[in-house]
Amino acid sequence: MRQSGTRVLDPVLDHRQVEWRLVSAEECPDAEVETEVIRRYFRRPQEPWGPHGAYVEPVEIRRTRRWVLFRQVSGLQE
Repeated sequence: MRQSGTRVLDPVLDHRQVEWRLVSAEECPDAEVETEVIRRYFRRPQEPWGPHGAYVEPVEIRRTRRWVLFRQVSGLQE
């Protein structure tokens, strides 16, 4: 099973992508570890900037009993 990756949401124009990382709940028991994972593997959120309107959204965290999914969307404004 893959633990991380990048998926292009708009393969034709290549304007949006999702970066994700899956961590076991045992390795990520609390918000402090979540913050460390975000700092280590993801980019800082930013509003659209530059001529193409490049942006990075904040990291979303989804938790189940066994897994923690970190997900961040980035891209160019259309």
